[in-house]
Amino acid sequence: MMLKSIIKLMDIKTLLAGIVPVILGSIYSKYALGKFNILYFILLIVAMILIQSATNMVNDYSDFKSGADDKKSGDEKALVSGEITSKQVLVVIFLFGLIACMIGIFIASQTSYYIMLIAIIGGIISVSYAFGPFPIAYTPFGEVVAGITMGIGITTTVIYIQSGVINLNTFLVAIPTVIYISTILLSNNLSDLQEDLDVGRKTLPILMGVKNAEKLWIFNVIMLLILTFILYVVHIYPFVVLLTVLIFFPYKSIFDFISYDKNMNTKGRTMGLISKIGLKYHLAVVIGLLITIIF
Repeated sequence: MMLKSIIKLMDIKTLLAGIVPVILGSIYSKYALGKFNILYFILLIVAMILIQSATNMVNDYSDFKSGADDKKSGDEKALVSGEITSKQVLVVIFLFGLIACMIGIFIASQTSYYIMLIAIIGGIISVSYAFGPFPIAYTPFGEVVAGITMGIGITTTVIYIQSGVINLNTFLVAIPTVIYISTILLSNNLSDLQEDLDVGRKTLPILMGVKNAEKLWIFNVIMLLILTFILYVVHIYPFVVLLTVLIFFPYKSIFDFISYDKNMNTKGRTMGLISKIGLKYHLAVVIGLLITIIF
């Protein structure tokens, strides 16, 4: 079992979706509630990398077993290329899940066992995404489920771990992250549309059509700016956050997105664009919050 194969299975380009809510939730906790624990922050980052990676592996394993990945490049899929066996993948999934579980138990023992309930619900949703009689990944609800579970679920839980507080504001601050994570899944499904169609999936881009799915992608990206303005107006974000977002937002990415066809060959470009947008947007939010905290 090679490290290179494990890294490929982890699907590094998607890990930002798990890390962003931890960073945002922790920094917001410091800004709004005055509480931040560096140990919890580090452990949560590690746990989310492991959980997101394990979820990606479960999805790949399911697709490999069902034959959904047969037409995909071995450069992208370690199971398809034979670099790693399905049994080895299950071992890695178990180890990643075990370590994440141990981290969760430790944090829960120091804060609240409510955390374990949330973790169990999240685990069930993660497994249901790829397995079962009606996998969520095969339906048009994947974007919504992933966005809510990771955007609201993780962000609010992180704030609760850091501060012991959960209220309307902690939910509202997570809404842009919901949109971003949903758009990651939309980007992936847009790129895999033909392959998903061939294996009978009914993803959102398949039901909406490519053009409408592309319009939804652009709408979601613009909504990040609109929602940030709304969060400023309702006094959840300070003006500095709105200013940093307006300055650092990668507007050109929207025009880049509409300039080419979306398919498996351009998947890396599409995923790169949404990763760039998510990274710069959340980085701008965090910088704005940190400036406010310091000054």
